[in-house]
Amino acid sequence: MASNGLTFMEKEPFLRLFNRGGYVLDFNTEHFNDFTQDSVGIRLCEKYESSKGRSLEHFVSDAPADQVWKLFADLLKYYEKYFDEDVDGDECENKHHLHQECKQLLASHATETKKNESDDSMFFNVIIRANEDIPVENSRIFEGTDPDIAARFKNQDGTPNFEMLQELPTITSSEYDDDSSTIAQIGYLRADSSQCLSSVVASFPSTRLNRILATTTWRGSRTRWMVFKGDPYKMLGDLRSNYNPVQNEAVLQFPSVSIKDNQIAVMMPFNPAYLNPSEDPVYKAIRNAANQLGYECRRVDEIKTPTDITQDILRLIESSRVVIADLSGANPNVYYEMGLAHARGRIVIPISSSKERLPFDNRQIRTIFFHADDEYSLQGLTKSIKDTLESL
Repeated sequence: MASNGLTFMEKEPFLRLFNRGGYVLDFNTEHFNDFTQDSVGIRLCEKYESSKGRSLEHFVSDAPADQVWKLFADLLKYYEKYFDEDVDGDECENKHHLHQECKQLLASHATETKKNESDDSMFFNVIIRANEDIPVENSRIFEGTDPDIAARFKNQDGTPNFEMLQELPTITSSEYDDDSSTIAQIGYLRADSSQCLSSVVASFPSTRLNRILATTTWRGSRTRWMVFKGDPYKMLGDLRSNYNPVQNEAVLQFPSVSIKDNQIAVMMPFNPAYLNPSEDPVYKAIRNAANQLGYECRRVDEIKTPTDITQDILRLIESSRVVIADLSGANPNVYYEMGLAHARGRIVIPISSSKERLPFDNRQIRTIFFHADDEYSLQGLTKSIKDTLESL
């Protein structure tokens, strides 16, 4: 198996169909470099300093799986539309079988990809304009966006569905170049046609967008509106270095404490049926998972010092590497505490026994669901939390 997860049986049919003894179909070197640049953003022969066939083999072994499948799909389209097989007899039959096998592999991959994508997959907008007071024209909305992603956010007549787009996290910036001091912002769009942000979560140098735009051919020098799949905050990296806190007594001040790597802060709604937190079956399930991996769980109501409860919450979040938030019943305190944990860059694991659909902003975060009154479900909760902690 290649380092990108593709098996021999997945990649070999394509290599046999496309690789013709060091050549790739009927491409010359320049044409092949142009083709791969358009397909996956890389001029393969220049990158690997080798023949077309060898460069393709290196790419298939080294590149991320999604890029490999993209190039396979584009090469197959080229093969079907433009390439003339100059073979006959058994060799012609062999190429025909390879062609059909490649089509089946691509279809299976597409089916598997769609199956693994939930309707709640995270997407976000990137809007770059020469003049931020002028909305992007419809003809430039989705320009360069993956067609499958664009289709999710279009009306039946092919026009942009602005109601759906306005629900996505959005990054806006003026056009910029690599030497620019332009500042980008991330937040959510207003519910109007201005294409401006109603609220700003963070600001950062526009050049940091190159981490996202590196796979495109335009970077930040062209006005357009693209939609990407993924978590923009993870893709942009740590934005805290760009955060300048307001110095005012009215602002919450987190205590200066060290993070305990083995401590998990558990934020839960208070259950009057269990005066002792350790008797709460949901908390027991959480602790069972944590204890198996050497973690120690703490709830704020287990802190017995005569201190302000708000400061206890802040101290517990600040000193914990991981925060588990029980969103059952949509308790506003827990949502607030989860927001504080996110803002402090903690690893947050939401769980919920509520059947109601989570608020939109929280649907983007993978949540562990369970039934609080079912012993087997609580055992499943323990296993799911343990699996999540093991993956960190």
